[in-house]
Amino acid sequence: MVADPTPGRAPARTPAPALTRRTGRNTLVVMLDALTVTVSVAALALAAWCGYAAYRDQPTKDWHFIGMAVVTLLALAQLVVGIVQLARGEKPDEGAVIFVSYLVGALAAVPAAGFLSLAERTRWGSVTVAAGAVVLAVLEVRLHDIWGG
Repeated sequence: MVADPTPGRAPARTPAPALTRRTGRNTLVVMLDALTVTVSVAALALAAWCGYAAYRDQPTKDWHFIGMAVVTLLALAQLVVGIVQLARGEKPDEGAVIFVSYLVGALAAVPAAGFLSLAERTRWGSVTVAAGAVVLAVLEVRLHDIWGG
């Protein structure tokens, strides 16, 4: 046992570590997990919304494009957080190249479907966006696996 260097004083107490330190995960990893869930839920909501429009025999409307923009901005935020993590030295389980490729693919899935829906101004344009949103949700699950979730 080591003696206290200053007799008569109580030993200094260290503050309790933050939740992310107790679990061994840094804040950006927690943020990436939260973004993954958020993007997945938003993509599935967009898929349901556009699927309902297709069921009602409607093409994509302006408000669908606003929804696509929101989902795309969430995917862009996820891309930025993922690249910052890589720049800080974090390593995904399956490699950085695959991780960045999936991030870029996730970012491009909904806009690509949106552009295709502009070419098809029938109910099938709504089906295309719904399918693109489902693809994005699947990519999010794969991103979680690639990172090591």
